[in-house]
Amino acid sequence: MAEFKLSPFRTTRLVQSQIQEFLDVVSMAILAYQEGMIAYLKEGWTETTEDKLQQIAAFESRGDSLRSTIGLTLYSEMLLPDTSADILSLLSELDHLLDRMNGHFTLLGIEKPEFPAASNEAMIDFTCHACSAMEHTVVAARIYFRDPKGVHDLIHKIHYHKQEVEKLAIRLLKGIFAAQSPLERKCHLRDHLLQIDRMAEQADETGDALAIYAVKRSV
Repeated sequence: MAEFKLSPFRTTRLVQSQIQEFLDVVSMAILAYQEGMIAYLKEGWTETTEDKLQQIAAFESRGDSLRSTIGLTLYSEMLLPDTSADILSLLSELDHLLDRMNGHFTLLGIEKPEFPAASNEAMIDFTCHACSAMEHTVVAARIYFRDPKGVHDLIHKIHYHKQEVEKLAIRLLKGIFAAQSPLERKCHLRDHLLQIDRMAEQADETGDALAIYAVKRSV
């Protein structure tokens, strides 16, 4: 586990460990979400996807608990007064990604949208690019705590995956609305696409915020 360059005090070391665990939780949730989405697109809602839903829900719950504990410790112990607000904002943004993944996958299991089989490959690429944008944001967050100046090297990768998500979203939406199917079904599929697109957009916004936090820590 990488060492944070913050403080030698015991309480701070505990917070460091909790932040690392929080980032691990977000990363594992992204992996579970990606694997679950791919499984759903290939096989529909099965025992595998149900297991992924339970994993994502557990990660979301653990993330909420960790974020709350870290925030209380930072303020009650008056740790990192110059950067605590930025750290809490960062954790909040990442926690929102957990909420979005859990919320969307829960909705997927309830509504079970039927994506056209012809779009499966594009849907998988779409999902993978969104998950890559989120994962690179987590990696950038790890680097922020070790070497703030290194964050910049990750931001362009987040932007790249977000741009690919946008391109694929347009392509998929055009295919959906060009198909001979009821309008309500088209709108249903669109809503699920937009939820995934929003995850990539939030990852991109978090990356931009991280770049600013990193500059503040570097001066």
